[in-house]
Amino acid sequence: MTRQWLTFLQRRILQRLNSVMPAHLTLRQRIAATMVALITVAGLLLALWMVLASRRLEENVTYDLLSEELTHYEQRLHQDAGSEPLRSAQLRIYRSRDFRELPREIQRYAPGTYGPIRINDRYLRVLVRDTPFGRLYITYDVTIQLREQRNASVILAVGVITTIILTAWLAYGVSGLLVDPVTRLATRLSNIDPRERHLRIASDFANNELSPIASSIDMFLERLDGFVEREQSFTTTASHELRTPLAVIQGAIELLATQMAEVPGTHKAIARIQRAVREMADFTDALLLLSREDRNTDKPDTECNVNVLLSRIVDDQQSMTRDRQIKMDLIEPPALINAPDSMIAIVISNLLRNALQHCDASGVQCKLNAHELLVRNAGSLDSASTEQLFQRGFTTRAGGHGMGLYLARRICDRYGWRITLHSATNNGHSEQPIVEARLEFDTIE
Repeated sequence: MTRQWLTFLQRRILQRLNSVMPAHLTLRQRIAATMVALITVAGLLLALWMVLASRRLEENVTYDLLSEELTHYEQRLHQDAGSEPLRSAQLRIYRSRDFRELPREIQRYAPGTYGPIRINDRYLRVLVRDTPFGRLYITYDVTIQLREQRNASVILAVGVITTIILTAWLAYGVSGLLVDPVTRLATRLSNIDPRERHLRIASDFANNELSPIASSIDMFLERLDGFVEREQSFTTTASHELRTPLAVIQGAIELLATQMAEVPGTHKAIARIQRAVREMADFTDALLLLSREDRNTDKPDTECNVNVLLSRIVDDQQSMTRDRQIKMDLIEPPALINAPDSMIAIVISNLLRNALQHCDASGVQCKLNAHELLVRNAGSLDSASTEQLFQRGFTTRAGGHGMGLYLARRICDRYGWRITLHSATNNGHSEQPIVEARLEFDTIE
């Protein structure tokens, strides 16, 4: 029971110390501050106990001395009633009949022990006792002792302060040794490359107090490797398996387009099928690329002409949405990007499709600059939605899946592009609120 109570008390003290510490302190600083605080409290309590014990001892010794001297003088009075009282530099005895010599500050005291009493820059301890020979007073000059006590208190205070300073210095050093394994573990984890598989760290912390934590992290990394490998395997397999039927469909459509070239009303239907096959092929390429971990393979030698690609995508999107117009503004010379056409096509298609789904009759404005593409439509976004637009599964449209902008962000992160979506004001003609999507990229000079 006592052990449980002491454990509870220890936890409460540590919790209290932790609660009063500033939140910005590091783990090393917290450990050092806790050690210094505990040692400081212990040192102050020890110093206080020493001072109180010293004063108590001095009072007891002084009382014994004064009592013994009065008893000895009382015995002398029994032998000789006219015996003169003791008068020395530190000890003086007065009888009640010696009121003229007795200091006025002492005359009013009843029997008992008093002091230290200040009389003319001197400090006296007084013992008063009633005897058959009248009231006796004995004084003891403790001025020198009190001065020595003050000096001792100053020395003790300096010693305590010096001890606290040395303790703080040692505590900071010791805390560094204690925190060093944690720091090494944190550094080891921060240096882990997310693309690196089958990485383990427990061997670096063997025979260490952090070994259980490192082993738990290894178990997590092992499970994570399994999840990533299964996802990559599924994505790669699905992408490769989709290539064959897509190629078959593409070939059949080209043959059908040749055979039905003279049949009225078939051109639009065949164009829509070709467009859907092309988008599906681009999507398959994106899945295959995003399933890879090696970014060094993401630098193709092919160049993407954004002007040509944007014109094609605008035509595709416009053919599916006749009631909402897309206004396009291109730059010259064309913007060239070192990336596959399929990747930039998916990003632009998702931005245009999202704008068309949320615009009004004014349509969509699409402007291509030297290093950025702006897509604007009438509307507004609240700040809460802006933070979630690129999260997987988030959608503001009934029936939406929330995958388009998420996939666009993944591709942009892959190639180092920057994509944002925010509310703005159409300052060109009115203060009408608009939603502006911005895609920033590096072009080939």
